[in-house]
Amino acid sequence: MDAIGKIAFWAGILCELIVSVSGYAFGGYREPMIIVLGMLLFSISICTHLELKKNWLLYLICAVVGLGYYYLQSSALILRILLILLAGRERKAEPVMKFFFWGTLVIMVYTAVVAVLGLHNSLSLTQHFRHEEETRYCFGFYHPNGFAFFLFRTLVLGLYTYGKQLKSWMMAVVAAASMILFWMAGSKMGMVAAICVIVAFWLVRYFKTDEARRTFYFLGNALIGLEVLFLMVSMVCFVPSAEFDLTGEGFWQILNELTTGRLFFIHKAFLEYPVPLWGYQGFMEATEVGFVNALYNQGLVFLLVYLVALFYLFYRMYQNKDMPALVLILGFTLYAMAEAFLPYFNKNGVWMLFLGWNLYWTRVGKETVIVHED
Repeated sequence: MDAIGKIAFWAGILCELIVSVSGYAFGGYREPMIIVLGMLLFSISICTHLELKKNWLLYLICAVVGLGYYYLQSSALILRILLILLAGRERKAEPVMKFFFWGTLVIMVYTAVVAVLGLHNSLSLTQHFRHEEETRYCFGFYHPNGFAFFLFRTLVLGLYTYGKQLKSWMMAVVAAASMILFWMAGSKMGMVAAICVIVAFWLVRYFKTDEARRTFYFLGNALIGLEVLFLMVSMVCFVPSAEFDLTGEGFWQILNELTTGRLFFIHKAFLEYPVPLWGYQGFMEATEVGFVNALYNQGLVFLLVYLVALFYLFYRMYQNKDMPALVLILGFTLYAMAEAFLPYFNKNGVWMLFLGWNLYWTRVGKETVIVHED
């Protein structure tokens, strides 16, 4: 039974990998069918090690929450996350991350090759981005921002799983190659987030004292809190330069330019739509700001639960001395300023860290179980 459960779990993970890039690289062909197939596979995996008497309350809560969100939103997104985490409660996070790293890398190389050969999509796009016409490279993806996000995901997952094995010159090559590709894609946010992640990985690799870990942990908590606070305050308090003109005035104009107009969109969403408890179905405003998009698509309840889970995960990874995990969490949280991927397991590396919670998230006496050793 365990072999069947393992095969079903990895087949479901393959479905999630395909779905995560299909809309960006291939046009989303048969995406709903692959999603349903993945959910069935995760359900099979759960049934192979189901202990109803011991965990009946947990399964009941997950079923009520998942089906409740499906009824309220006509979306199985939350149910998908719960199924994956239940199916993966006795799996390890790192092999899944390696799978997504290599899978994404192969797909990105493939799309670039077929674009160069003229078989599918194009190597670059020339159109109005932001406020002027420019050429940005997408390497076979439908949009350069989509390419930049998956490049970032590959970079972070690669550094997390293989960073300890890389020599200094290899890190330099990875950093240089990443910067060139982000520059070609015209992704300023990608460059900033990648620089922060690479520097942070280097710091936790060479500064391993308890004091350094503690400092990094408290600074990380502060940065996450400040980012969320900044977005919520901007959403409510943004000052337009004139009536019916939300480009920003004074201080807000500077911040709006730095975020390439994103403050405009989140304030517009706040003016036009009340903040929902459970989210709006198919909400398409503020799609480029992760936390605000989750607030309106999945609702206030989901966002609050996610933030609690995020800070708890950050604490547990610090407690387990898994410093690369702290960098991963900070990296994906920072990139959420530019892309709306928070409620997607297959895009948000934070969710992947929750895998294996049944085996690796318990205390044994006074010792904390180490998830990933240095």
